[in-house]
Amino acid sequence: MSSPLSEQIKPWYRYGLVWFLISIPASAVIVGSAYFWVSVKMGDSLVADDYYREGRAINQRLEKDAEAVRRGIRITPELRPSGSLAVDIRVLFQAPAEEPRPGSIRLRMSHPTIDHLDVIATLMPAGPNHYETRIPPIAPGRWYVQLEDDQALWRVKSTWILEKSD
Repeated sequence: MSSPLSEQIKPWYRYGLVWFLISIPASAVIVGSAYFWVSVKMGDSLVADDYYREGRAINQRLEKDAEAVRRGIRITPELRPSGSLAVDIRVLFQAPAEEPRPGSIRLRMSHPTIDHLDVIATLMPAGPNHYETRIPPIAPGRWYVQLEDDQALWRVKSTWILEKSD
């Protein structure tokens, strides 16, 4: 004969509160594993592997910026969509008359967070003081731009904010 006390006691796995308490650390393990997998698969493109060497090279790059200012070089950009498959970039090169015009200008457009969107192109002369090139379509937003002469004597840096074209 069963007693009333034994009928009221259930096994531990029949209590909802037990499963609730087990689910808290179990969910932390699952979410932590997911974060670990994402971090291993995606990597971190914002951190340089050889940051020390890059830090030492900053002074050399700053000298190129100062050289462009010393020479009085200014560059004014103009971007135009060229259909859905390309963007035309045209720049106006402004410098004193005694400053030689470069044979070409190297363009580097860097996306602030996604390095595989970066664009490197060469602008060729297209008339007096104008250089142009055509690049694949680029995402709207902020872009860090570097323009330097073909001999890497000077460099002009700027930030371009591209808006979505309708």
